[in-house]
Amino acid sequence: IKMNNKKIIFMGTPLVAKEYLEALIKNKIDIKAVFTQSPKKQSRGMQLVKSPVHLLAIENKIDVYHPIHFDLITISQLKKLEPDLIIVMAYGKLLPKEVLELPKNGCINIHVSILPRWRGAAPIEHALMNGDKDTGISIIKLIEKLDAGPIIAQEKMMIPPNFNKAELMKNLTIIGTRLLINSIPKIFTNDFIYQEQDEEKATYAKKITSEKRKINFNNLTIDIINQIRAHSPKPGAWFYFNNERIKIIDAKPGLAIGKTSTILNKNFEIGCSDGSIDPLILQREGKKIITKDEFLRGFKFQPNSLIDV
Repeated sequence: IKMNNKKIIFMGTPLVAKEYLEALIKNKIDIKAVFTQSPKKQSRGMQLVKSPVHLLAIENKIDVYHPIHFDLITISQLKKLEPDLIIVMAYGKLLPKEVLELPKNGCINIHVSILPRWRGAAPIEHALMNGDKDTGISIIKLIEKLDAGPIIAQEKMMIPPNFNKAELMKNLTIIGTRLLINSIPKIFTNDFIYQEQDEEKATYAKKITSEKRKINFNNLTIDIINQIRAHSPKPGAWFYFNNERIKIIDAKPGLAIGKTSTILNKNFEIGCSDGSIDPLILQREGKKIITKDEFLRGFKFQPNSLIDV
C-alpha cells in the first residue's frame, strides 16, 4: 500500500512517546505534523523546556503544534491538516469528540496493558504492584470513554519475576513499536476486525501519588517487593527513618524474622508481616542510588530501631 500520500498526525509528549515517533520515522512512515504538550518551566533557572517529542519533531523538520486547549482555533488548524489517521501515545490530553471524528481512519491509541485490564494513567505500575504474570500492548480506536475503544491489535508478554518498571517499559516499547508499524497498513486497508472490550472485565490503573509509593511494612513481603519494582528506579518506593526519606530501588526477601516496621539486624533487613525484606539498592534523600554495602558505610542506625510510620 502506498503510504506516502496518507496524512498521519502523531500526538505524544514524554520519552516513551518519542520512542514511538522515532520508530515511525525510521520505518519511513511520513508524519505530517506532531502535537505535544507545551514547553514546561523546569526548576533550574525556570527556563522553558520542550518535550522529548517536540525536540525529535524539530530535529526531523516536522511541524509541531502545542496547544493548551483544543479550542476552535486548534480544531480549525487540525482540520486544515486533513488527517487520514491520528496516532496517540502518552499525549497527556483528552481529545474532544470533534477531533476524534476528524480523521478518515480514526484516532488510534497505544496503551501499555492488555485492555480492558488497567485502563487509565499508570498501567505498568499497577500490573507490577498487583503481581500480574503478564501484560502487553493494546492498540485501540479512541472513543470518548477513556481507554474503552475497540481493539485493533494486541500482543501479550510474560512479566519476568524480577523486572522493574524501567525494564518492563523497555520491553513493552519494543513490542509496541513493532505492533504499531505492522498495524498502520492494515488500518488503511481495513485488514483487521475490531474486537469490542468486555466492560465487565475492566479494571482501572489510577494515577499514583507519592503517598501511594510509601512502603507499609505491615504488608506481605511479596507485596512490598512488587511495590518496589513498580516504581523503580524512578520515582521510587520509600519510607521514613529518623525523619529522612529513604527509597528502596531493589530488594529481595530477607532471612530474618521479627517485628514489622523494624530494622531487624545490622544487615538492614526490615520486618514485614510474614518475614522480612533485604534492600539491595537504596537512595537517601538528595543523594545518588547506591548498593546496600555503600549505604551501610555511611548510615548510622541501631538494630531493632523502628521505621517512622
